[in-house]
Amino acid sequence: MFFRACSRAFPRQSGLSGPVSRSFATEAGSPSAAGPKTGGSSAASNFLKLFVAPGVVAGGAYYWYTENQAKSQSLIKQKLDKKWKENPVPALDGKKFLPFQLLEVTDVNHNTKRFRFALPEGSTELGLPTASCVVTKFVKGTKPDGKPDAVIRPYTPIEDPAEGFTGHFDLIIKQYPNGPMSNHIFSLKPGETLDIKGPILKHQYKPNEFKHIGLLAGGTGITPMIQLIQRILVNPEDKTKISLVFANIAEEDILLKDYFDSLAKKHPDQFELRYFLEKPPMVWRGGEGYINETVIKEACPKPGEGKVFICGPNQMLASISGTKAPDFTQGQIGGLLKKLGYKEQDVYKF
Repeated sequence: MFFRACSRAFPRQSGLSGPVSRSFATEAGSPSAAGPKTGGSSAASNFLKLFVAPGVVAGGAYYWYTENQAKSQSLIKQKLDKKWKENPVPALDGKKFLPFQLLEVTDVNHNTKRFRFALPEGSTELGLPTASCVVTKFVKGTKPDGKPDAVIRPYTPIEDPAEGFTGHFDLIIKQYPNGPMSNHIFSLKPGETLDIKGPILKHQYKPNEFKHIGLLAGGTGITPMIQLIQRILVNPEDKTKISLVFANIAEEDILLKDYFDSLAKKHPDQFELRYFLEKPPMVWRGGEGYINETVIKEACPKPGEGKVFICGPNQMLASISGTKAPDFTQGQIGGLLKKLGYKEQDVYKF
């Protein structure tokens, strides 16, 4: 019925035909290519000209547009990557806080989110030496003396050098019920800003300084480890072997597990990965309980033969390495590492 209605409505619209529609009709098997037209074949031809040919033209134009757009974006990315590599422009200012605009927020797990911030125009990177962090700030009110009541907290941004220029960086933040900074950041909406200052150098990493490093991380203490792992694995000249032991309470608390699994699969000879859970599920192939002497001996370089980096809750540090000093310097070695013979120069506490 639709075809007959169109035939009656448009019996002689030959003025709309063109090379594309004629070619399509012939290739489709139209009798007009072999002999005299009949009323039915003419109507069918006109139908194809009116409805099919414009779609072919539009489809071809869209393909041409998207293909050229992709090529253009690829060229722009190549130019930006070249500038990022050869003439990097850092966005951070070590002397003052600067506002960084939030682009988007995505869930990492049940209590942790990834906050993606834009780099300011003209900058190519945040500007983080390995390994370093930044401090964030917001003013929650006024003190009794009239001065601003500012909250300042350190975080380790993620900026994967394997991706080249991206125009953004990420903060992986866990929300704590009584954490003023985490609650403030969780309240931010895309388009709003967060004041950030840095970088604050923690440990000056040098490629191939050690043949083997051990990384002991608990919860969100994984973020400085991510920075080390990414900078090592992206550098083909850096042959440092990495052994990561990542401890959490439950399986759903493991941050970026798929990402770490993919790195271990991609770099089997350089990146070794172990998970530990305090409350493992019924079916679990990783370690159970807390990081212990056995796994430290298996995963970490021996005392004097590499470096052990540790980051996590204070209880974890107290048990494994000893906590930092009250003034946040490294402090003395304690816990399991001291028992196993490690010295201050063998360990770094983030």
